[in-house]
Amino acid sequence: MKRTRRFLLPVLVVATLLLTGCPVAAPTPQIVKETVVVRETVVVTPTPVPPEAKKFDGVKLVAVTQTGPYIAGPLFDHRDEWTALTGGQVEVVEVPYENLYEKIMTSFASGVHAYDIIVVGATWLPDFTPYLIPLDDYIANPETNPEWDDILPAFREIIVKWEGKIYGLPLDGDTHTLFYRRHLFNDPENQAKFKEKYGYDLTVPKTMDQLRDVAEFFTGWDWSGDGQPDYGWAQPMARGTQSHWWFWDFVAPFCVLPPGPEGPDRYRGQLYFDPETMQPLINEPCMLRGLELYKEMAKFGPPGMESWGVSEIRSAFPSTGNIAMIFEWGGIPGLCNDPAFAHPDVLGDCGAAPRPGSLEVWDREKQQWIKLDKPNTAPLLNFGGWVGAITKTSPNPDAAYDFLKFLNSPEISFQDVVVGDTGFNVYRYTHVRDLSPWVKAGFAEQDAKEYLEAVRADLENPNVLIDLRIPGKPEYVDTVLDLHVSAAIVGEEEPAAALKAIYDEWEKITDRLGRDSQKAFYRKMMGMD
Repeated sequence: MKRTRRFLLPVLVVATLLLTGCPVAAPTPQIVKETVVVRETVVVTPTPVPPEAKKFDGVKLVAVTQTGPYIAGPLFDHRDEWTALTGGQVEVVEVPYENLYEKIMTSFASGVHAYDIIVVGATWLPDFTPYLIPLDDYIANPETNPEWDDILPAFREIIVKWEGKIYGLPLDGDTHTLFYRRHLFNDPENQAKFKEKYGYDLTVPKTMDQLRDVAEFFTGWDWSGDGQPDYGWAQPMARGTQSHWWFWDFVAPFCVLPPGPEGPDRYRGQLYFDPETMQPLINEPCMLRGLELYKEMAKFGPPGMESWGVSEIRSAFPSTGNIAMIFEWGGIPGLCNDPAFAHPDVLGDCGAAPRPGSLEVWDREKQQWIKLDKPNTAPLLNFGGWVGAITKTSPNPDAAYDFLKFLNSPEISFQDVVVGDTGFNVYRYTHVRDLSPWVKAGFAEQDAKEYLEAVRADLENPNVLIDLRIPGKPEYVDTVLDLHVSAAIVGEEEPAAALKAIYDEWEKITDRLGRDSQKAFYRKMMGMD
């Protein structure tokens, strides 16, 4: 800082006057005043100002989730922004998906504080809630409310709740969608050849039978023009790689009759258990039909697909340009519109539609097939989405909530859902109500439009299903069902034998955990009590 000062200095001047011819008189002194301005630069050293204290200075959080880039990536991407705002710091611990449940549960069982935040699948919440803090008070407080009403009802009212309390903030909204190469269906030559072979028009599949025919049609010839045979379909098949969610996609349209006006009952709206007896429905004829189709679809995929998991599917469809269709979560549109990742032919050619239904559905009450005029659809919200929750052992729950609220905010979450490799998909009205932000983010308008319409169709379907959410779910599904379904689709077990093995194991689990309590949890999950 610089300042200027002025000083006035008087100066006295004495002059002697001599007058010629005049007597010399005594000199008369005169005072002449002159102003002299003296400029001086003075440097003032500023007084040190301490940096403004931030509300979570010195706080260090530990968050655990699956190994990135999917899911863990956004935690790494945004933690420094949150640190700049709050002073708090976040260490992200990555654990492979197949070990994540066990790793977290082991830490809980030991009673030793290991994590402040867990970012996990919503279907695991029933097992974890004894070790988590409810978030209801944070959400009810206007100062910490995360714009709750902007979150889509399926995720706000079901996915993050257990026994009436909210245990997590949604970071992801999950449902599978049929993604397809649009130009293949618009090509007149393809249309003519398909009709000649199958006797009906080539369209985006509305039924599982059509899905099979279209996959077969686009398999084994060079429709991409790269000189190599191309493929009509791809699906994950390896054990421990979440392939069981594709199993539900194939069986649900054959098995689940829509609920009546009063909601699900014993025979309608059910996919997993008989709500009166807790006997598994896994051994019904409709399950066998869906599993056999799932196995047959493997013929229409690339060589080596038996060892593929979700990551391989998610990468191959956008990047190779030689796969016609897949079921996948909502990261695909982002990858298809990423010039740095997608094959040039795929850019702007990534159609989306709801998963196909079936013109036949199994009536369990009458033990017979029902033929329909319109396809029966039963979209499952596969996985339900990743949620962030806070452990009871965390010494800094307010900071942990603040970090999760930051990730869940409309602004930050929108940045994540338009990027394919975050693994986070739409779950807020903010994400789906307006196409323009998607187009600004680099999406082809038609790709974004079809994707958002497909998601809305699933969420508004009266026969929409949620993932199994009762205690022991990881053992029922991630362990037992995954083992035998994987064995069936790669030919190690006959499909009927695989389903019988799952039935027997599920009965043992239910008896061990308590049939009455499991039935009570299941009925609550289904909204029946």
